[in-house]
Amino acid sequence: MKLDVDQESIFQTQQAGRGRDGHHSPGTARGRVSSAGFTLIELLVVIGIIAILAAMIMAATSRAKNTASKAIDLNNLRQIMLAVHVYTADSGDVLPWPNWDDGGGNRAGWLYTPGGPGTNNFQLETGLLWSTLKNPKLYLCPMDKPDIARPSDHYGGAMTLRNQQISSYAMNGGVIGYSYGNFPAVKLAAMLPTDCAFWETDETEPYFFNDGANKPNEGVSPRHYQGGIQAAFDSSVNYIRLDKWYDEEADPNKNRLWCYPSSPDGR
Repeated sequence: MKLDVDQESIFQTQQAGRGRDGHHSPGTARGRVSSAGFTLIELLVVIGIIAILAAMIMAATSRAKNTASKAIDLNNLRQIMLAVHVYTADSGDVLPWPNWDDGGGNRAGWLYTPGGPGTNNFQLETGLLWSTLKNPKLYLCPMDKPDIARPSDHYGGAMTLRNQQISSYAMNGGVIGYSYGNFPAVKLAAMLPTDCAFWETDETEPYFFNDGANKPNEGVSPRHYQGGIQAAFDSSVNYIRLDKWYDEEADPNKNRLWCYPSSPDGR
């Protein structure tokens, strides 16, 4: 049977795409396989983008947690100051003992009473404010890790646990002139409303947690982006940066940090 011209052209085209065994050769359009894989450079670019996005997410999450923690600190210190005012109202306006060096005995303080039940001196339930607060979470910053040992300059750089692990906050020892010999503490009316009453203790030095009170030069915590939370005697609470804190602390004159009312320089 004789093929016409068009049919013969089609037949020859089809035959040209077949090998000796009748299968399509690799060079034909039907036999060509496309490769869709990533090159090494493309893969590295994708990995880099993912790493950048992950870092951004982690940074945003960390900042959100820090912001939430600051809000909790603000509330905690506000509640503590309200408890202080309740206490002074029931005690002739005298402020609670700040637990300065344990008071040289079993003197009850705002945070605890030394020599309480059992072998642990640091028990919130024995503190003067517990009857009002009755919540251990109000004494701690969520970001504070009191049970983690840290190097202490006061112990030759040795890893040291804090003695007092029940509170992130310290009372200003200015209410007793930074001396346990000045008893009782001064009256609330003797303090200026803006004088600093409490602050977040610098957790980088375990030695500062030997009791429930501190001096301003013992520092404020840097955990909230180089700043911490403080409370004044008028119950106002706010955030303060470390540089501002230490500028005020270095002032030789009486100020809101060095605020003992019976001393010319507040010390």
